[in-house]
Parts: sequence; C-alpha cells; structure tokens
Amino acid sequence: MQKHREILHQVGRLTVALAVCVAIMLAIYALLGAFTSSVLLGAIIGMVLAIGNFVSLSITVSNAVDRAARDNDPQRAQLSIQASGVIRLLVLAVIYILLFRAKVCDPVAALLPLLMAQAVLKLVEFFRKDDKGGDATV
Repeated sequence: MQKHREILHQVGRLTVALAVCVAIMLAIYALLGAFTSSVLLGAIIGMVLAIGNFVSLSITVSNAVDRAARDNDPQRAQLSIQASGVIRLLVLAVIYILLFRAKVCDPVAALLPLLMAQAVLKLVEFFRKDDKGGDATV
C-alpha cells in the first residue's frame, strides 16, 4: 500500500505543478491574443496525456522492480521498462497524429504540456527531500 501511496503523491505533485505551468501557458496565449477554444482544448488534452504517461511509467517501473525482487532477474525488469517506454511513445505519437490530422486542437498547446511535464519532473526530483536526510522539500 505504501508503494501506491508514493505513486499517488508523485502524481499529485506533478498534476499541481503542471496545472500551474499550463495556466501560465494559457495566460501567455491570451496576452498574445491567440487564445482560442482550440488552444484550451489542446492544453487540456496535453495535460491529461502527460499525466497519463507519467502514471503508466510509474506503474510499469513499480511492477518491474517488484518482479525483479521476486524473481531475482534485474535484466528482465530493465527490458520490461524499456519496452514500456517504446510502447508509451508510440501510443502518444499515434494519439497526437490523430488529433492533429483531425484538427481537434492546437498542436503547440497540446505538445507543450508533455514537454513541461519533463521539466516539472526534473524540478520536483531536484527539490525532493532525499531519503538520507536532505533539507530540500516539495
């Protein structure tokens, strides 16, 4: 249960930080006079896809680590994580291609949250309190 609680905390931190970034992005669109419903829809879709991608990654890594500990086979866990990364990337590519071909949303507004999520994750990890008694927290 502790494992799931930690994943939920990480998802919560990502969601809050990403929501702030997306709000800033939308404010910039508004200041430039380019804010439309297509931009808003793109931002929402991009944020949902970024969070879904992170949840999928977290679950895959957690399960692979558990399997590696149980079976004493770290190479298999590594392959599982790598395969999941490729599959997640392909799924995201297909979703984005379909969205853009159908002109459902603004492409830049849909892609930026995915890129922002990467930066947010790095920042959250940088400021996260480490297990050895570090003093930085988020």
